[in-house]
Amino acid sequence: MIHSVEILFPVEYEEVQLLLKRNRVKAEAYEKFGAVVKKLTQNVKSEHPGFAFTWLSSNGKGSWNIHLKVDIVKLLRKSDITEKDYQGVEAIIRKFLISQFGHSSHFDEHILTRIDYKLDVVIPNKNHEKLIFHLYEKYTERFRFKEKIKWGKDEQGKPLKYETSQYHKCKSVEFIIYSKEEERIAKGEEIQPYEKDVVRFELRLKNDHLNAMKRNDGKGKNRAKKLSEYFKEELYREYMINHVTPIIRKGDYYKITKAEKILDESNFSRKKKEKLRSFLVDISKNGIDSPKKYLSKPTFRRYLQDLESLGINPVLIPKNRVDFPSIMKNPFVL
Repeated sequence: MIHSVEILFPVEYEEVQLLLKRNRVKAEAYEKFGAVVKKLTQNVKSEHPGFAFTWLSSNGKGSWNIHLKVDIVKLLRKSDITEKDYQGVEAIIRKFLISQFGHSSHFDEHILTRIDYKLDVVIPNKNHEKLIFHLYEKYTERFRFKEKIKWGKDEQGKPLKYETSQYHKCKSVEFIIYSKEEERIAKGEEIQPYEKDVVRFELRLKNDHLNAMKRNDGKGKNRAKKLSEYFKEELYREYMINHVTPIIRKGDYYKITKAEKILDESNFSRKKKEKLRSFLVDISKNGIDSPKKYLSKPTFRRYLQDLESLGINPVLIPKNRVDFPSIMKNPFVL
């Protein structure tokens, strides 16, 4: 359900000094403050692998903000994170804050600045994994202002330069699909047991989006920027359905011959069956946005709904690829 979060909390300058001293960081030894934060995180991670200080910022008059990233998967040492884990996660974060500041009251004042939702799917068949990323190339170039980009970025903002990834982004929300094994290999890191054969669907809600949802003027949801608010199963499902499903689409994957058989056995008229077949073929050749050039928006949506009612994903498995199966279940199932 959740991969990682970033939170901010206000502190006094004396606590910043204490934080650096506890972690054996001498700020005066570095020319740039960014190097100080980097060294701080390196020292913290050696004892607390799930935590990283991403920045320390001054507000003036002795007031500072501390920016903390929390890798919840690393904290709990498991991939299947649910709403029931919240109390345990809060307890671990508070314990960490005590180790750094001598108390945990900063958590009471925390502000959520980012949360990465995820769905991990185990796909042991590497040929199926290869097919998935091949099919995803046919998906929409833009949805809800998110532009599709060939190379994704990891949580540090570094490019994921390998074939098994796809990235959709805008200023406030990012969506990425990638192989956890390939990510580890690309970074030269050890593959964890819970990452074996995993394809991850990750939705990143950034600070601009969280700020918009906090608004209470009718344009937002009046939702507090607190971890507990976003650690809810119902909200997770709402986000994944609204932001991911329109890109990935519902329905299983078929080669044209299998899809034709389902269409033939349906109750649609002969004319509708022919139109849906042409619709599928065009998408297979030119991508899912191609029919938008000649279909009205209502007709385009209706054709997608018709295929969904038959359990057919609008993106076909290439008929000439003998290395690919004729049918494959859609891995994105909430």
